[in-house]
Formats: sequence, structure tokens, C-alpha cells
Amino acid sequence: MAQIWGPSSGRPVPRLLASLLCEDAATSSGLADGRVTLQRVFFDLYADAFPAGFDRLTVVNFWAAGEASGRAAVPAHRVTVRIVAPDGAEVARGEAELAFPAGAVTVVQVVYFPGLVLPEPGRCTVEVSLDDAAVHTYTLHVTGLAEEEVGDESR
Repeated sequence: MAQIWGPSSGRPVPRLLASLLCEDAATSSGLADGRVTLQRVFFDLYADAFPAGFDRLTVVNFWAAGEASGRAAVPAHRVTVRIVAPDGAEVARGEAELAFPAGAVTVVQVVYFPGLVLPEPGRCTVEVSLDDAAVHTYTLHVTGLAEEEVGDESR
């Protein structure tokens, strides 16, 4: 299965279970239960004007250990999350290490994008890569409030 994401390195490949956009996220502190609290999950963003600034955008990735579930610690991987504008330009990039402690089956990974600026309305792309191989992409719809009002009037 590792070959679907590029050449196999011979080491266990984690599986991305889900990736969500939200305003903020927090993992349990002091508890080893691995729970995460997501605040204001969204699939589209609205702005008064462009370029549009946002205090924070957070991408939360939920990973499974894949072939290594329940085994010894899985070797660390590098995860990259990119936000790409409608014109194809990279707007933001976040990188984080993905490590599974011994016996861990799932891991929650939080990647923050503080002070994000989106240049124009349209369909942005969120791309999640594992060791430089894209594993998932999805769309973030960015809409100007003026466009939304025009759409409402035509109904």
C-alpha cells in the first residue's frame, strides 16, 4: 500500500484518517487520552475585502499508524501542509514531525497558520504531504461578502 504515495522506503507508512480546517484546536493536557477539541470547524471562509487577513487558520490531521499499529515506535515522518491560492501560488506552508510512540494506534497533529493572508476569493487548495508525497488535497472556498450578497439577491 505504501506505493500509492510514491516509492516505498521499506518503513511503515502512516495513514491519514481525516484533515479538517478550524479556527483553533487543543489537545488534552495532563491526560494521555489523545482527545482534541476543535473550535469552529469550517469548509469556507468569508471576507469583506481582499487581500483578506485571518488571525489564525488551523489544520488538524488525524493519523493512523498503518501497517505498524500496535508495534514498537514508528519512525518519524515529515508532514507538510500547504495552502495554495486559486492562481496556484503557495500562500502558506507548515511543516511538522509525525511520530507515533510505541503502542500508539492514532495520533492527532495540529498545524497552525497565524496571520494568514488570502489574496483573492476563489477555490484555495489545502494539500497534506507525507515525506514530500501528497496524501490528500481538499478545497477551501474563499468568498467575498459582496459576492455572497449578490448571490442571495438573485434567489
